[in-house]
Amino acid sequence: MGVGLKRWLDAGIVLILACSCMHAAAAAEVKDSGAQKVAKEITWSDEDESDNSGIGAKHIIGMVEKVLVDPGDLLLDARIDTGANKTSLDAQNLQIVNEDGQDWAMFSINGTAMRGRVVKYVRIKQHGTTSQRRPVIMLKVTLGSVTQNVNATLTDRSNFKYKMLVGVNFLKDHFIVDVSQKYLTKPVPSP
Repeated sequence: MGVGLKRWLDAGIVLILACSCMHAAAAAEVKDSGAQKVAKEITWSDEDESDNSGIGAKHIIGMVEKVLVDPGDLLLDARIDTGANKTSLDAQNLQIVNEDGQDWAMFSINGTAMRGRVVKYVRIKQHGTTSQRRPVIMLKVTLGSVTQNVNATLTDRSNFKYKMLVGVNFLKDHFIVDVSQKYLTKPVPSP
């Protein structure tokens, strides 16, 4: 080991020892003023620094929840997927119709005919398959007491158990997902 490196290491050890001694002296000084104050000074408390944007402001939901989807006023079981960036909805018999220069998606879900204006198209790449071009429509989705307008891709989900997949674009900033639970909430329609 070089002489310069050894000096830096020795200086670092001296600095660490000096800081430890100062911390011990400060703790002893606080300890003299009462045991309760020592606990407050040494341990961090939620009451000391509250942040409303943290866990307290978010709803805990399970890996499967009931959601209300509009248009259509449909109540669906939805798979909550924190690994999916976008929300996805089952679209049986999907047809894209152009009316006055605007694309509209016509489809059915659980036997209910639906129609939505296509806001854009996206390419979705799934592991082991070729990418798919999917239409995206705007949906009003209610999960628990949270109602949001969210972009949802349309695809044939007939091979999946759940007709809707709720992705991060809906969940972000509002929910914490407990994957060991299901149906922790039910939709409360907004007035």
